Amino acid sequence: MWPDHHTRKDPSLDTAAVTLRLETIESIEHLRRSAPGVSWSSPFVLPGWIRAWQTAFGTAELHLVSIWERGALIGVAPLQVAGRTASLAGSPDVCDHLDLVAAPGRGNTVCRALIEHLRAAAGAIDCLDLGPCRPDSLVMQALLPTARELGLPVAVAGDESIYPLALPDSWEGYLASLSGKERHEVRRKLRRGGASFGFEAAGGRAAAVTEFLRLFRGNRADKAAFMDARMEGFFRRLAEHLAETQIGLLHVDGAVAAAVWCIDFGRSRYLYNSGYNADYSWLSVGLACKLLSIRDAIERGLTTYDFLKGDEAYKRRLG
Repeated sequence: MWPDHHTRKDPSLDTAAVTLRLETIESIEHLRRSAPGVSWSSPFVLPGWIRAWQTAFGTAELHLVSIWERGALIGVAPLQVAGRTASLAGSPDVCDHLDLVAAPGRGNTVCRALIEHLRAAAGAIDCLDLGPCRPDSLVMQALLPTARELGLPVAVAGDESIYPLALPDSWEGYLASLSGKERHEVRRKLRRGGASFGFEAAGGRAAAVTEFLRLFRGNRADKAAFMDARMEGFFRRLAEHLAETQIGLLHVDGAVAAAVWCIDFGRSRYLYNSGYNADYSWLSVGLACKLLSIRDAIERGLTTYDFLKGDEAYKRRLG
């Protein structure tokens, strides 16, 4: 069984005074607020995200492991344990990528401490399932080679293309970064909407969530099937528990015609999902909403607009 004690010092580690503790989501939230030196590398590892995901989809036992060195927090590993397999908390249908959390320069120590801990857990864990991970993640850079070095079998899911866009400091700078053809198309689409377009950054307000869900389900059968009652519960909990939620609504003459679900985290905006009303497709409202979300991110001083995984054509065009 997984150890039932809450603090562990592993004598096999080369690093001195490294301890591991099992935390609750509430204490992980406290750690995030009180440990500014730790880099929470992705919105998909934030406590609010894990809380929403676990409530809606979690079937395995959840273990939030914190790693400490000489009394300072240096890492967090959100794990779920099923039988003899430990995996990163999350699922690929709602989490674009998974990762660990570590203080700058302490990634190798965090990964080695975690692997040694799993190997020493009364023989309970004999496989590590890492799920979908970005090539630049701590998992791929440090945890995977460490696990293989120490003889722990590892499974990694292949990831899709990712499209992070470095934002300039002005909208005109963004337009200048596009090809001449794309720049012309962007200006033409926004000019067509003209004064009838209005973009609202609505945060995670319940009314905005309801509008997003309506638009998401509205014009594609596969999206309507995906957004069943349990998935709707997840999205509503996500808006409630993740303060970084930023829903963008495109109004056309006052009516909501398109929406983007984004996460503003650090200095990046992550485009998580979107929907639009097909009755306004002649105005290209889906694309226009994304463009106005990019402009809003620039105006807020964000430095990256991350389209996340997937090979949709608009990501190559806009990014």
